[in-house]
Amino acid sequence: MELFWLIVFMIAVCAPLIWNKIAIGKRIHHEEQKAGRDLTHEINPFTGGRD
Repeated sequence: MELFWLIVFMIAVCAPLIWNKIAIGKRIHHEEQKAGRDLTHEINPFTGGRD
């Protein structure tokens, strides 16, 4: 039973972190497509925005 709660807890902790990384990656991809070039050194990696 302890293993079950450990797995549930790990999913509850890791799922939002993974979701966040995916969402930021999608936003960065969208910003780069809109600009038509690579924005590696111009984009904020924490928000996915340019400023």
